[in-house]
Parts: sequence; structure tokens; C-alpha cells
Amino acid sequence: MHRFHYKVRTKANPTTAWRLYSNWNLWRNFANIYGEVIWPEGKPWEVGSKMEIEILRPAPAKVSRLIIWSEPGRQLGWIDRAQGMTLSQWVDFEPHPAGGTLVHVWGELTPSGLKLGERTAEQLLAEYTETWHENYRVACDKQAETCGGAS
Repeated sequence: MHRFHYKVRTKANPTTAWRLYSNWNLWRNFANIYGEVIWPEGKPWEVGSKMEIEILRPAPAKVSRLIIWSEPGRQLGWIDRAQGMTLSQWVDFEPHPAGGTLVHVWGELTPSGLKLGERTAEQLLAEYTETWHENYRVACDKQAETCGGAS
């Protein structure tokens, strides 16, 4: 099992940070790996709902996501399954004492050591997590500055 975590602080308030995070139509702006993203069961972001995510690169894949916890604007949890791997992930949206929001992502990937091309799943997950969340932070900051979504 591989454990991971990542934190970003944005100028956006938790409501704005959640709105951008939960809008799957924006995800392509944060990482250019996505194809089609659909909700075949349930309402988006409700516990028990299912999402299907098409990954285009570095290798084509279909991710099945089950939402296991949802408190919009506060916390989100899911389980992803794809290519023999399971990823459990949690996201917290915490108001930061100096303003804005601390977005904390953590989870576990099993099994450890699987290779996808020349790199391990852990390496790809680390790269993806940083790229996605840093681009997301920039979008949140921009939203906070232009639309008053700062706290």
C-alpha cells in the first residue's frame, strides 16, 4: 500500500474552492489527461453515486469512482478502481486562519509497485496530484480575485 497527501492553500473561500473542485467539466484545465466524465448512477457528489472517468494519458484507462463521503464545501471521499488498482482518496476544504482555504488531499493506493510504462503508479500519482492541485489553486485564486470569492 502507498499512502500520499498533498496540500494547497488558495485565496478562495471554501464555497468557491468547492465549486471549482466539484465541477468535473473544469478538470481538463487542471490536467490534460481527461476524456469523457459521466455519472452513470446517482446525483453528482452524493454518497453512493458513481462516476466514470476516461483517462487518455499516459495510458488509456477507465476509472470507476464510488462516492463514499460528501459534505459539500467541507469534505469529500471516494474509491477509484482501474487497471487492477484501488485508490481511496479524501479531500478536506478548511478555512485558513489567514484567509482563503487549505485544501488537503490524502489517500492510499493499492497495490504498490505497479508499473505503467516506464514509471510506477506511485510516481504517476504524485505527478498528477501536484499538477492538478497547483493548476486548481491558480484557478481558485483567479476566481477569488476577479469575482470576490475570497475570504
